[in-house]
Amino acid sequence: MDYDEVGDLDGVPIHTPKDQSYRTCSECGGDCYPDTSAGADGMGVRIAFVCPEHGVHSVVDPFEEERKQ
Repeated sequence: MDYDEVGDLDGVPIHTPKDQSYRTCSECGGDCYPDTSAGADGMGVRIAFVCPEHGVHSVVDPFEEERKQ
């Protein structure tokens, strides 16, 4: 998967997928809003994209590339 670098957090780069289908609801095609409460202790940062009508559509880990090292 290809990523865009959108900035950094305390020197750690933040990446998001170039294909932005992660924010489009597969049910209605609407734009999902980000919700950062999807993480859990020990899991690191996760951002859920939630459709107001259909609930969670996807979860993105903006630091995924950093964890693979």
